[in-house]
Parts: sequence; structure tokens; C-alpha cells
Amino acid sequence: MQTVFDFTVPGSAVSYRRSTGAGFVDAAALQDAPRLHTPQMAANWQPMWWYGGWCAGFAAGPRGVAASPAPCLPAADLAGRELPVWFRADLPGEGTYQVSLRLCGRGGPVRVFAGRRRLMWQGTLTEGQVRELRFPLDVTPLVPDGETQPALNAAADLAVTGADLQAVCLQPAAMPRVFLMGDSTVTDQCAGLPYAPGSSYAGWGQMLGRFLPGDWCVSNHAHSGLTTESFTEGGHWAIVEPRLRAGDFCLLQFGHNDQKLPHLAARGGYTERLRGYLRAIRTRGAQPVLVTPLARNTWTADGRYNDLLAEYAAAVFDLGRQEQVPVIDLHGYAMEGICAEGRERSKRWFYPGDYTHTNDFGACRFAAFVAGRLCALAGRPAPAVPVREPSGPMLPLTPPADAAPTGETPFAVYETQQPDAPLTRADALCQITATLKLFPVNGYKSPFADVVGQAPFAGAVQSAVQSGLIPEHWTADGCLHPGQSVTLAEFLEVLRPGYAARRPLPAGAVADQAVQAGWIDAGADLNGVLNWQSYYSATTAGWAGRIRRHCLPGQTP
Repeated sequence: MQTVFDFTVPGSAVSYRRSTGAGFVDAAALQDAPRLHTPQMAANWQPMWWYGGWCAGFAAGPRGVAASPAPCLPAADLAGRELPVWFRADLPGEGTYQVSLRLCGRGGPVRVFAGRRRLMWQGTLTEGQVRELRFPLDVTPLVPDGETQPALNAAADLAVTGADLQAVCLQPAAMPRVFLMGDSTVTDQCAGLPYAPGSSYAGWGQMLGRFLPGDWCVSNHAHSGLTTESFTEGGHWAIVEPRLRAGDFCLLQFGHNDQKLPHLAARGGYTERLRGYLRAIRTRGAQPVLVTPLARNTWTADGRYNDLLAEYAAAVFDLGRQEQVPVIDLHGYAMEGICAEGRERSKRWFYPGDYTHTNDFGACRFAAFVAGRLCALAGRPAPAVPVREPSGPMLPLTPPADAAPTGETPFAVYETQQPDAPLTRADALCQITATLKLFPVNGYKSPFADVVGQAPFAGAVQSAVQSGLIPEHWTADGCLHPGQSVTLAEFLEVLRPGYAARRPLPAGAVADQAVQAGWIDAGADLNGVLNWQSYYSATTAGWAGRIRRHCLPGQTP
């Protein structure tokens, strides 16, 4: 059964409502359907928090529907950036669907996204040029970040930048699926609004469909922070396994988070859990494919490439040989490109200030590689789709001067006004994520009842959650208690797993490790509450400075 929408007909462009089940998403639509505020349950768009609300609307014209800026969006923030027009139509249930679009160009680049901001097409249309597109859409339950139960977004979420949307046609269509299992480098990432591809997080999995044949449908179940273990414990494998069929592929890429946990060592728990997945996938009749973990843009202080995932990549190759499973060497491909381009030029493919997570350009580059190798395995030619060179603004938008502060408060403020103020849990997480150069996030998605998304420290909290830094006993009651003071021992407890992902740690208790790693002196008062004066006055000579120098040589500011 086909469902057709023609937006060139007067009065056809309306705001989405749950009662009608179709329309364009604006501020009124989000008020009517609060679930759309959860990016993973919608189209993965997140306005920057300081706008105080949804910053995009829609405008209907004779050539179709385009996006329009909301009054809260300053015109200057749109320079070099775009707003997507977001159309949403409810569907009868889960499954695979064929989507047809008709676009009218506005004389520039065009991008079409579907589902959770998965790239389906990109190109250039001249002024008034009409283009018809067809692509598949997967609708499958997922466990949203911060939740424990599967949820189904039974809707087609379609977003277009750079063109007017004239028509949409939706119909069920059976086709093989490419299931993806992995972490934040693979997942469907949220993008801030207004949108710029160079300063948006993206996993290669959400760009993969653009580079695959149109009769393959991508079903991406990767999530930030996942390991080979938590993919099962978090309920994600329970979604994937029963839906695998003969003719499906299932790609697995883990390692970035496994390396933070001793029991998931490359030649230990990591390999054995991958082995279990491979055998279960084959039992379901699907074809497993191992993908080596995406390489990071990491370098030593003396200018040599620092391969932090070599052991995990090697373990994947060995496992592939043992189980006779194909391996796509994404790690080797990415590392070769990074080394050829050098540290600075390679930054164009990664989110600004991040050396692990790609932007939209980098995600497309690596998706194209994976798609080419996957098509070769299947004996099919890959579509000839060019990978575009990075362009446009490469820095995220910054809050206006009168917005709530973000990041570190200057030492001078605490030194002169409140030097004895204790370091809180929120402060500690901000300091540690900045020190370790962990990636920031566009939207807060964690479940703590006492942390709201607009809190200045929410991004650091989310980053710490995804990196496994927050001790369980801190949040036993479902709250973080961000204003609670921390001791040096607690600070080190949070620091340890993040550091271990970058440098090997000696065996022993946290205090012994801290001494041997050079963070603190023997005999330091572990139970003493940290204050800002003790923290900042030590940034060059004491334990805090040692942490900065020892954690990431060559990566520190």
C-alpha cells in the first residue's frame, strides 16, 4: 500500500500532529509530541541549547516546502550553515520501506537524511532543477540512550537541506538488511542546529546507506559507549538476533570502549564475545563481517603516529582467520590515510577538537570504504559515489556572551573570590573530560534525574557516561548529585578508566597506580576534599599538572 504526499498542492504543508500522523516538524509539533525531543526517537537533530527551543520551521511555496528560521535563531548563526526541513509520517509498524522523494533545487548542495539522520543522498541541484530519488528505510526498535527498554519509532523521518521538498511516497518493501553492531564511531549521531557537516558528529554507519546498492537496507544498532559485553547487557543484541535472516549481513566493529576494561582485553573477553556473536549470526543464516576499529588521529609529542588500537585490530584479523569470517580492515585504511595526510590535515575528517569521532565528511569517507569492501564480498559493484572534501565551518557555534557559562571557570575567579570552594562532582567530570580530551556531545541523553540537558556541565556528564568514568556508587539512587564535593581518591577513581584507554597502568590499587603513573606523590591526602585553589595552583607543579602532561603527551593544549 502506497502513501503519497504532494506538497505542491495548496494547503498540503501542515505541521505534524499525533492525531493526523503526518506533517512537518516545527515548535508546535514538538509541543504536541514530546517524544520527538528524544533525538534517537526522531530525526537526530538537536538545536543548540542556548536558543531555548526549536529553531527551525517550514515555509510552503509553489515549488514545495523549505525550512525557515525561527525567531530565536540569529541570522548570523546561519552563515555557512543550514536548516533541514523535517517531514514526519507515521507508519503501520516495523519493517523495511521504500521511500520516494521529489526535490526542487535552490542552486547549491543538497543533502537528504532519513530515520536517525542517515544520509541517503547528497549532490548539487541547480535553481529550479527537479530530482526524483528512491532509497530504503529501516524501522526497527532500539534502546534509546539512557533508557532500559526497547522502543519503536514507527515513522518515516525525512530531512532535506538545500532544496524544496515537493512530494513523498512511502510503501512497504521487503529487502535484505545490513545490520550494524558497534560503538560511537559507528552509531547514528545527533547533529546540532543550525547544521554544518564539518562540525557535526557522525558515525560511519549512518552514512553507509549512501554508498550501498539501493536494494540493501541499513539497520544501525551501534550506540555510544558500547562494548562487546554491554551490547548484550544493554538489550541491543536481543533486538538484532531474532531479526537476522538469510541474505542479511551483520557488521561488527568494537574496541574503542573494550580497551578501557581489563576483562575485555583484545586477546581475552573481547575476542571471546565477538566469537559468540559470529556463531549466533551464522546460526540465524546471516553473514557476519568483522570490521577492525576505526583508527584515531593520535600522535606522540615527537610527531610519530600513536596507534592506540593496534592490538584490537590484530585480534580481529586472527579471529577472522580462526572462524573463517571476512574482515574489513577499516583500522588499516584509516591509519594509512591519517599518516599520509598528517595530524593537522587529518583533523578535517574529525569533529573539531576530537581525535576519535568523525564529522560528517569523515564518516562519509570511511563509510565509502566499508561499502566498497562489503560489495566486493557480495560480488556486487559499489555505486560510484564521490567522497566530498571537507568544506564550510569547522568549528561549533559558541554560546552568546550572556548565556550560561560552559567549560572551566577561570582560575582567577576562584583564586580571588572563592578559592576554598570545593570541587564538585560536576566540576571533576568537566576537568577530567577536558584533561583526557574526551569528546563533547551535542545533546544530553543520560538518565540522571538531577541533571538537565541545559546544565552547563551536561555535555561533560554525557561524555563521562559514554566513556565509563562514573562510579556506580555515585548514582545508586538514579541521581548524580552533581553538587557533592569530591575527595582526591574519588577524583582518581573517575580518572583511572579514562587514562587506561590511552596509557597502560601498572597493577594495584588506585592510589598505588596514581603514584606509579606520576599523578600524585606518595603520602598524598586521598581523603581530603579538593578545592579550586589546590586544583589550579597545582596545574604546573603538582598532581593536576602531572595528569595533564602524563595522560596525553602531544595531545595536551
